[in-house]
Amino acid sequence: MKIAQYMVKLLSEAGVKRIWGVTGDSLNGISDSLRADGMIEWIGTRHEEVAAFAAGAEAELTGELAVCAGSCGPGNMHLINGLYNCYRNKVPVLAIASDIPSSEIGTHYFQETDPTRLFKECSVFCEKLTTPEQMPQLMETAMRQAILKRGVSVIVVPGDVALLDMPKNTAIKWQRPTLPLTMP
Repeated sequence: MKIAQYMVKLLSEAGVKRIWGVTGDSLNGISDSLRADGMIEWIGTRHEEVAAFAAGAEAELTGELAVCAGSCGPGNMHLINGLYNCYRNKVPVLAIASDIPSSEIGTHYFQETDPTRLFKECSVFCEKLTTPEQMPQLMETAMRQAILKRGVSVIVVPGDVALLDMPKNTAIKWQRPTLPLTMP
């Protein structure tokens, strides 16, 4: 199983029904996994900002984790306004920010940005996935933080990393965190 397939199956297990976004080359692994799995609907938007706002509206209306995605470079830059809105409205949103190939990071590659730095201020959790071994804990932590802290979590996934094989016998298990009865 590839990282992208694991991600899609875990999101499905968590009850995610749709992902809002604009696809691009760096998101192909995730797009292909969504299409093959068939459990989560991809809702293509005309602009990544709309995807982030739509995920925020879904989270606000349902109280459940909502997901948006953007491809490397301008795709990630366009998510930012919508994610700031989600962050300020305290809604549980997971943003999948794909990135350039990992071997090109730091080389001034076409459309290179630093998504981890970009999203730090508008998120309760933001980390880059670099190895398959990180995937289960990183993804579950991101989802839990978005739900428990009522905010935005961002997983940055280089396109080539999304296509790496997960370790054998990696279980897909999700247990929704229990929200406290009172909140400050």
